[in-house]
Amino acid sequence: MNRRLLLVILGVLVLAVYGLLAVLVVGLPGGGPTSKAAFTAREAYGMAQREAQAWQGDAQLVSATASWSDLGSEQLLREDASWGFTFLSPQARQVRIVSVDREKAQGVQTINATAKTQAVDAAAWQVDSPQVLGLFLDHGGRDFLAEHPGATVTLRLGREEGGQRLVWQAFGIYSADRSTMTLQVDATSGEVTGPAR
Repeated sequence: MNRRLLLVILGVLVLAVYGLLAVLVVGLPGGGPTSKAAFTAREAYGMAQREAQAWQGDAQLVSATASWSDLGSEQLLREDASWGFTFLSPQARQVRIVSVDREKAQGVQTINATAKTQAVDAAAWQVDSPQVLGLFLDHGGRDFLAEHPGATVTLRLGREEGGQRLVWQAFGIYSADRSTMTLQVDATSGEVTGPAR
């Protein structure tokens, strides 16, 4: 067999192997450009912030919340949720609730702020919702969901109770037998800081 033919055959084999790998990657759950990535809190926040600042130019983030129900642990990482954001207008002393899904953001309620209502430092928010869900699953959430099909998982971003630090709180709740699981994550570093309080 001459050298040129051997090189052509090797080239065809290399292309075939790469083609097979591409098909496998795209076909796997969570792989390739056709798979749907979950709508994250950071993506939703951009939409919510525009809506809130149209309401009051000084609107500042207070908290963000989303919940997922009846999902297995791997579905949890891919499934969209609607996000609820709370904003404070210090000048108006009012709070605005903004609901956000992949298509739109809309204000749903405005109420008077209380003395306890405090905005957070949104610049300290470095850890997005997919990372928090991953930490929740890795720290017992996967077992919790396997043992409690139909449980609800809720994420809440906000000020640590009794403190200034910005944290994520992840809750697993199964109402049928009142089982719960909680996890608290530093929203700046991603460090697991303990159970939510």
